[in-house]
Amino acid sequence: MPAAYVILSHGEGGQIPRLARAILSSSPDATVFVTHDARRGALPSLEVERVHSRAHGRRSDWGSWDLVAVTLEAMQWARDTVDPDLVVVLSGQCYPARPLLEWESELRAAGGGWQGTATPLVYTPAWGRRQGSGDDNLTRYAYRWFRARPIDGALRAEDRSAKVMWAVAHRTEPVLSLRNVSRGRGAYVGLRRLESPRRRRDRGAVYMGSQWLAMDRRLLATVLEELTEGSELRRRYEHSIIPDESAIQTVLARVQPPTVSVPTSYCVWEPDKDETRTMTVDDLADIRASTSPFCRKVDPDRSAELLDALDRSTGVA
Repeated sequence: MPAAYVILSHGEGGQIPRLARAILSSSPDATVFVTHDARRGALPSLEVERVHSRAHGRRSDWGSWDLVAVTLEAMQWARDTVDPDLVVVLSGQCYPARPLLEWESELRAAGGGWQGTATPLVYTPAWGRRQGSGDDNLTRYAYRWFRARPIDGALRAEDRSAKVMWAVAHRTEPVLSLRNVSRGRGAYVGLRRLESPRRRRDRGAVYMGSQWLAMDRRLLATVLEELTEGSELRRRYEHSIIPDESAIQTVLARVQPPTVSVPTSYCVWEPDKDETRTMTVDDLADIRASTSPFCRKVDPDRSAELLDALDRSTGVA
């Protein structure tokens, strides 16, 4: 069966009609599934054949379990509707950067599997002032996290009380940690899940990677099964922070490495702004060099020249 493109949309969603048409022009037999967070704006009308759309009011903020749940529901929706041999997960701010039919054929010819990134996380916390060893992003998923609304204001203000809280959390990290998800829901307090070394080994490695990925029918079934309602892995991720960068990626990478270790959507992170850069025509050469089938993020106005150039290069009618 042809590919299914799952699009996660939010805000005004004004880019979605053009994105859907570009996908179908580049992959004529594909089907598009748009799931839209309507809290801040309605989804524009999408009266296009093979485009399915629906809105929700879930609090699917960045870094939340709700965002993963919405993604899984959309993937299940695509599976139930067309049973595709390839599912691609995108945001509403993505845009085709390569002829999609060509890219789909390349991935299938390579044996299917999945495309995306997955970095194993290993970290050992330390008591006192010493830094732990490894990548402390593992604490996002090895601790059970609780929203800490009463300290949101203090952490944002970065006052003396905030410094005291950070100092305490740093010194007690093997048991307790503190995080401020600045673009998400604010402050969290985490308690480390204490388990035997054997139990930790049985659970398997934890991975972190791009949200924008593609997988074949077999791996789609595995993801939906491993993260089904009530499963142990799902329960762990429901109480983690920023699970959208690990839950699905961990399931996939535990089965096999990515067939193509490149995100489905090429993007550039700007640490000083704490956000993904909005692409312009000046990024065209880098987008092409990335070999990713999509780029992100694009804006209908600021990226207009880039979108036109991409349409020409991908043969979009």
